[in-house]
Amino acid sequence: MKRLHGPNSSSTGPSARRVLALCGDTQVGLSVLRSLANHGLTVFAVCNSAAGQAAHSRYCAGAWTLDRGPQAKPAAEQVEELARELNVGSIMPIAEGHHLALIQRREQLEPHVHLFSPAAGAFEKATDKDSLHRQCLDLGIPVAKGTTLDVLMRSGADTLRYPLVLRTRRQMGPVGTELAPWKAAYACNQLELDALYQDVADYADNVLVQEYHPGVEAHIQILMHRGEAFMTGGYVGEDHMPLAGGVTVRRVTCRHEAMRSDAVNILQAIGWEGIAAVQFHYDPATDRYILLEINPRFCGGLPTVIMAGFDAPRLLWQSHFEPEAMRKTPYRLGLRTRILGGHANWLLAMLRRDPMPPDQQHLGRLHAIARFAWHCGPWTKDDCFSWSDPKPYFVDLKQMIRKRLLRRDAEPLSEDLSLGTRSGEMTSATTPGESTHASPPHPEPPIP
Repeated sequence: MKRLHGPNSSSTGPSARRVLALCGDTQVGLSVLRSLANHGLTVFAVCNSAAGQAAHSRYCAGAWTLDRGPQAKPAAEQVEELARELNVGSIMPIAEGHHLALIQRREQLEPHVHLFSPAAGAFEKATDKDSLHRQCLDLGIPVAKGTTLDVLMRSGADTLRYPLVLRTRRQMGPVGTELAPWKAAYACNQLELDALYQDVADYADNVLVQEYHPGVEAHIQILMHRGEAFMTGGYVGEDHMPLAGGVTVRRVTCRHEAMRSDAVNILQAIGWEGIAAVQFHYDPATDRYILLEINPRFCGGLPTVIMAGFDAPRLLWQSHFEPEAMRKTPYRLGLRTRILGGHANWLLAMLRRDPMPPDQQHLGRLHAIARFAWHCGPWTKDDCFSWSDPKPYFVDLKQMIRKRLLRRDAEPLSEDLSLGTRSGEMTSATTPGESTHASPPHPEPPIP
């Protein structure tokens, strides 16, 4: 483990109130750190690099990065050693890979160091999309019709209706499991499906193929406590990067009672305890939705959820150490937030005419620029910026500019933006025109 700074002189106190947060470099880890520190806890951060946002927060009692050298110990072992050195009472992972590695070391950690990760069996059920979808069918929760790519290619693609969406079936499989090179890919005919199959033919059994469901991505962050949903917070992703399906870079909070009920039901069915994010695809025009997946961690929109009133990291910590102090709070609907760097990348992708899902259209270039500029106003909150803790925002802004300059030098944009691709970039296997999950035409959340 490589020390970036700390521990500082104020990092004292009982071990129960000392937390090692595996923050990574993003705004999600920063939000976890701020949430816990604002509750009076001493929080140490493990980041991916010296540019990790949490490492530069005034609330960070000390920051480290993992040793990734050829002779380095496994990451989970490094984390365990640091936890004991710092005398923390708990470890709070964020990334799925950290959850999986530490779940396997739970017996060595607990009861002296509590691990805020789900039980191994529940984690396995949540991260196997194929198994999860069968469970949903048993519960009557709507999911898209589908199968694995290897089965589909043997049986004939006419068993499913185009367009089709392809995703990795198991992100956290056994060591050596290969993952699809895209988060989501689309096929609108047999030729496009054949082309995608060639990319993943050697591990087509780990690719899930489903009929495409139109609409927007809806996420529900849930804290399960003693078998019940203690609190939930939902939002819709209005802009994404990549456009074809990726991280939500601009969001609006909402509440949809039927989706919330189904999210709770599936978590109860797999015996989930702790934090999870259930993802749906929702069509506001028809009020129909399907369940996509369970993310066994804090969601990418955690800053939005916290600003709306669901302080998930603090409540998760309290669920183990202070359950009697847990309190439900009002959740604000219609709150918009964005991550500046991601939204800037969204704008560039929209100007380039990057690939999008089959049912969506690119915004006009002036429209896209105006939309980006509009959300620079105070009515749209920033995921990272805080007047009381501004440094992480400017560190992230510097990194965003640096990466953009390096990318521009490495992959110059085509002189003719109307071509919609970078020079040398392959075109998409989707139909022309489509937009990153386009936002609803009105600011209200999609409540039936």
